Amino acid sequence: MRLGFVRDISIEYSPLLLLLLVWMAISGGLSDCLIALLALSLHEAAHTVMAGALGQRVQRIELQPFGFVARMQGLSAGWWDTLAIAAAGPVCSLMTALTCLTVRGGGEYLFLERFGAANFSIGLINLLPALPLDGGRVLYAALERCISDQAALRIGIALGVLTALALTALGVLLLLYGGINPTLLIFGVFLFVAALREGKRGQEARLNAMLRRHNDIRQGGCVAVAHIGAHKGMRVADALTRLQAGRYTVIQILDDDMRSLGQADEARLLALLAEYGPGARLLDAIRGH
Repeated sequence: MRLGFVRDISIEYSPLLLLLLVWMAISGGLSDCLIALLALSLHEAAHTVMAGALGQRVQRIELQPFGFVARMQGLSAGWWDTLAIAAAGPVCSLMTALTCLTVRGGGEYLFLERFGAANFSIGLINLLPALPLDGGRVLYAALERCISDQAALRIGIALGVLTALALTALGVLLLLYGGINPTLLIFGVFLFVAALREGKRGQEARLNAMLRRHNDIRQGGCVAVAHIGAHKGMRVADALTRLQAGRYTVIQILDDDMRSLGQADEARLLALLAEYGPGARLLDAIRGH
């Protein structure tokens, strides 16, 4: 849901954030929630500053219960940029927590104690290697160097879903046997929904990667070319998932006897997607039916 715009950046929020704020207000923990929001703002500012330093522009910011997610606009970042942007938030949070502990020095500075604790919790939670948390993005960037981006994405999403289910189950147990605080349960539900949404983000990332390669060519650069074969009955949407990271991919369309019926490169696949939709078959789309 959209709150409005700050300059040209869209500010959006999750309904789960409102649920958490309402619960905190009812339970008397609103001040702790506001301190946590301040810590989250600092955490996200670190992501945004790092992104700006690496040439990425923030398109929108999503306010979530346990993190403010900055969505970038334009060409997709390389693996090192992705890793640096993702790591900036947890590093900032943990350094802030350490600074608060050092400045406090055993004194009676209640705000610093609570602010430091909030930063420590946020930094620690975001180090979990599960998408869409920062630790999951760091893991994705590292895995992308060893395996395909699709395999890395699936691993990150699977870890996100498993972590969410574990936290949700633990939250339910705590509600039933240990107390009445639903924070862990809310976080588990949020993480489950957000992890499933990362699949759609992956499609967006692949299109951005294609645009980046095309931009490199337009600027006089060069890219590696990969040739792969695919059956004539493959859907256009499935063909797009076979594109290889860092390479301009050309798909050779084959019949049942492995004979070539034609080919489709990345530009052609995008045109087919726009004209026929994701469910069209490669051969039918190529022939214009």
